[in-house]
Amino acid sequence: MRHLFALSALFLSTTAFAENPPVPANIPDTPAGHFITVFLNAYNSADPKQLEHYNALYNRKSPPQTWLDMHDMTGRITPMRAVSKGPNEITVLLAAEKGDGFWQEKASIDPTDPMKVVDAGLGQTDRPPEFAVPRVPHAELDRMMARKLAQDVAADRFAGTIMVERHGKLIYQSASGLADRAAKVPVTMDTRFRIGSANKMFTSISVMQLVEKGRISLDAPIGTYLKQYPNAEFAKTVTIRQLLTHTGGAGDIFTPEYDAKRLQVKALSDYVDLFGNRAPDTSKDGKTAYANYGFVLLGRTIEVVSGEDYYSYVREHIFAPAGMKETDSLPEDVAVPHRSHGYTKGKDGTLVDNADTLPFRGSAAGGGYTTAADMIRFADALRSGKLLSREMLAQATSPQRPDGWYGFGFLVGGEGPTRNWGHGGAAPGMNAAFRVYPNLDAVVVALANLDPLAADDEADFYSNRMALEE
Repeated sequence: MRHLFALSALFLSTTAFAENPPVPANIPDTPAGHFITVFLNAYNSADPKQLEHYNALYNRKSPPQTWLDMHDMTGRITPMRAVSKGPNEITVLLAAEKGDGFWQEKASIDPTDPMKVVDAGLGQTDRPPEFAVPRVPHAELDRMMARKLAQDVAADRFAGTIMVERHGKLIYQSASGLADRAAKVPVTMDTRFRIGSANKMFTSISVMQLVEKGRISLDAPIGTYLKQYPNAEFAKTVTIRQLLTHTGGAGDIFTPEYDAKRLQVKALSDYVDLFGNRAPDTSKDGKTAYANYGFVLLGRTIEVVSGEDYYSYVREHIFAPAGMKETDSLPEDVAVPHRSHGYTKGKDGTLVDNADTLPFRGSAAGGGYTTAADMIRFADALRSGKLLSREMLAQATSPQRPDGWYGFGFLVGGEGPTRNWGHGGAAPGMNAAFRVYPNLDAVVVALANLDPLAADDEADFYSNRMALEE
């Protein structure tokens, strides 16, 4: 689960479909349909041998543990709609057993060989309107949240804080579970949680501030600013815009090379030393894949252009004007008041401290820490124009990729009243959900010190049931 970034399925002790029981869709008896059926049977079995058989049958490469980790978050996934384009292409909408999450599996099979997969992928998708759960008045939703949180905390599915603002007023907040299990320290609203990739929003805003000042051009290649960048092809061809939208093939930072030097990689320049000779990934999937290294390079660009180190820049230009006094990214070996311990599921299923998975400190790609209240302040500062012009914020929070799921450092989704933007963060022992619903004038924040999708779970539950008018 290490590299998850913003998933939005739910862990529910009583699932959303207890309210609206699903009617499973039929999968057609075609080559594409057979592939989906084999995958679903293997996935839902949570059996490594069945997953290995699926891999061997269709020459797939994802390790069984990847699917087992995902199954632990979603439970069984049920086909709700299947749309075929002939016998060899299919798109299937899937509902997660554990909560409100919906997923979509697409598959294309070679017409000359029913066992050869041309393309296949499973990704999350917005909850379709026809599967909406009932929206309820504010007071009733508070009671529902209280019941859900009590169940989830008791089952070690949640420990953290939740805060909801609507029409400029705080309408809901809660703190539950333990911030430090060894010392039995409870979570409070002052507890600071690591937020993983949600930190990308701070990096994006910093870049956009420098764009507004004319100091960075979105369409300039990275070599314009990092003049000594090791890989010449990367420096000349990958632009700031592509890094902001995960379309430059920059690749990941969580690799065996990084693992071997995890505590030695301390500054953004250290990441460049480690990965700077790597050429951009120009493959179909690699060029548009979620790329943590791209945001590290954006952070390094901020340093070079501004003359400030990344951490100082975001403190002065984002945290300070937004009033975010509890947000930072100090090294893990520095004692930070109220910073929670993170807990991840070990091999035997018990919770263990995530300290051995943490970097030396968070980077421009993610890993800082904050409180729910500070993230509400962040949303208020953004929406008021204090950090960016409203025009620039509108660009950043609008789809900037053909597939529509990402802007400039912001996830975007939903339609009409449920349109939203923000960013999540997910890694072992940490999960963050930050969503702004402009048409509802609402901000939903959930932070947790447990594995994904602990925070997304609670944010989804509240968001999906929040009254459209209140």
